[in-house]
Amino acid sequence: MNLEQILVKYEFEQWLNKEAEYLDNIEFDDWFALMHSSLRYQMPVRVNKEGTERPDYSTDMFTFNDDIELLKLRLERLKTDYAWAEIPPSRTRRFVSNVMVREYAEGEKAVVKSYLLIYRSRSTDIHHDLISGERNDEFTFEDGKWKLSKRVFIVDQTTINTRNLAIFV
Repeated sequence: MNLEQILVKYEFEQWLNKEAEYLDNIEFDDWFALMHSSLRYQMPVRVNKEGTERPDYSTDMFTFNDDIELLKLRLERLKTDYAWAEIPPSRTRRFVSNVMVREYAEGEKAVVKSYLLIYRSRSTDIHHDLISGERNDEFTFEDGKWKLSKRVFIVDQTTINTRNLAIFV
């Protein structure tokens, strides 16, 4: 890995860490500002397959499959009294690791893969959630900044051990 590749990787690690900070601090408007207008935000349904057959997730069924408008609606709903699943808000901590820049065109596009582990607790409940998976992200460079234009979150569990998915990944 040369110096340029190290700097590119560092740039996206910082982007992903900032995103995690926004989400963990419930700064949803700042987080939403990181999104590109062409955003596709997906979490395919995990499926069990025989042996080593891949992919081991559905390519046409999703837990969520949002465009920018639907994501904005989900975000705005969290600000109301009708988002009961998030009253009080979850306390989350996102751990981003294994950041790998797969494709990079300076000032245009980038494809970045990373792993995500989310710790989540709620109210006085002694139980907590752990959600892990990999993210395959596409970025578009716009107005001097990288914007997330596609995210595919592939969760590691086939049956997700959480009461709801009213959080962002």
